[in-house]
Amino acid sequence: MLYGDGSHTRDFTHVSDIVRGLEAAADNRLTGIYNLGTGESHAANTVVEMLNDELNTEIEPEHVENPIDEDMFVHDTMADATKMTAATGWEPQIEFEEGIRRVCAQYQ
Repeated sequence: MLYGDGSHTRDFTHVSDIVRGLEAAADNRLTGIYNLGTGESHAANTVVEMLNDELNTEIEPEHVENPIDEDMFVHDTMADATKMTAATGWEPQIEFEEGIRRVCAQYQ
């Protein structure tokens, strides 16, 4: 199920990169706010297409009206990890496509 037309975007970061980032934050005793992310955004529709490609399926998502008020819904997000990289050297290592492959591997 996708809200609206599925064009909203998010920065999808593989859990392994997040864990490495959290470890780096702890090792460096960081305080404050630091973003972890790839700095790339992908539309919900793109995620569905890539999952279908990887799993050899043809599932069509159900598009539903967004239950979040338009003035509250964040249509596009993308992390800026510049501060984290400067503080710890952390950078994401798993590209979006590889993350999709890893997530789908257990279902093949």
